[in-house]
Amino acid sequence: MRRNYFMIYWSNENGEGSFQSKFFQDDEHKHRLSIYINDDKLKECAEKCVESFNNLTDNMIDEICKQLWENVKDEFILSKISDVREILNYCWFEALYVDMINDDDEIAYAVEGEGDWGTEVGFVIRDNKVIYAGVDYLDYIKNV
Repeated sequence: MRRNYFMIYWSNENGEGSFQSKFFQDDEHKHRLSIYINDDKLKECAEKCVESFNNLTDNMIDEICKQLWENVKDEFILSKISDVREILNYCWFEALYVDMINDDDEIAYAVEGEGDWGTEVGFVIRDNKVIYAGVDYLDYIKNV
């Protein structure tokens, strides 16, 4: 069975849904993340964000992991990691927040998660670039 990674399953009229993540895992080691929009008119924007999220390049994923490691290595005692992606063994992601006002905006979203160290972490993507990954990710979003 082929999974449709771009399909959003909207659960209600309050801008909340879920989708299948191609790479990142949730707290149950599955790939189901929630998605939130401020207005039902942004469903098309949400689809663009999910498509972007599920097509992050290896370099972008490595950049997210590198920034996460740099921002949390003092928060939590981790054994030395040999590959930046090993940080994903200690954190997970739960939600994507669409950070767009209309369909003409550049693709922008924040992804929220948590780490074994008990602090929320996240990352922000804008125009298919990693803007920030770490504990202060909310400082980098404007519309959510």
